[in-house]
Amino acid sequence: MNSRVWDEINAIRFDAFSKIHYKNKQEKYAALLMTRVSELCQDSHLLLKENRIASAPIILRSALESYVDVMCGIRDIDYIDEINKSFDFYKKKVKGEQVNLRELLSIKKKFELADELGIYNGFYAHLCRNSHGNVEMLVNYHAVGENISIGHTPDLNEVKTLENQAIALTASALISGLKLLGKFDSQINLLERIQKRAGSGKYV
Repeated sequence: MNSRVWDEINAIRFDAFSKIHYKNKQEKYAALLMTRVSELCQDSHLLLKENRIASAPIILRSALESYVDVMCGIRDIDYIDEINKSFDFYKKKVKGEQVNLRELLSIKKKFELADELGIYNGFYAHLCRNSHGNVEMLVNYHAVGENISIGHTPDLNEVKTLENQAIALTASALISGLKLLGKFDSQINLLERIQKRAGSGKYV
């Protein structure tokens, strides 16, 4: 498991964030969301490092959803209203008030707005399948052959795929957010190298 790349990402991230001065809500939300993406992805790395693979897809799914929020917010400043509307609905539900969830954007529509429909039908679908008690998840993560297994060493290829996706997702979110914020060319260049290597499966 390659932890060095996360040291590189964190050094780039801390350097960039020490210089961020957001000018409006769009930039503030982008900074918050790319922070969430990178934190969740690093959490998945820590689990994978300890061979705790079962929860990694669940965390990565949430990270991917936040990445889509980043991209939607960058493409359309009014998307912030959608994020706030979701919170308003939550507060009403807690109070027992009726809400019409159909007024909120579906997750598929969000991927479409982010121009990431291919990921929705591919990697996101894979993460969703592995976030529930589906047959393939039970077989892949909780059994060895015909036997139920607790804490066995996971398949290295599966670990490598998840780890590289976590690195690529972190780099992608940071690159997109920093481009919006501007004046972060040196950090973006470093992240693009990391992104390229992760996309080629060079890590792990």
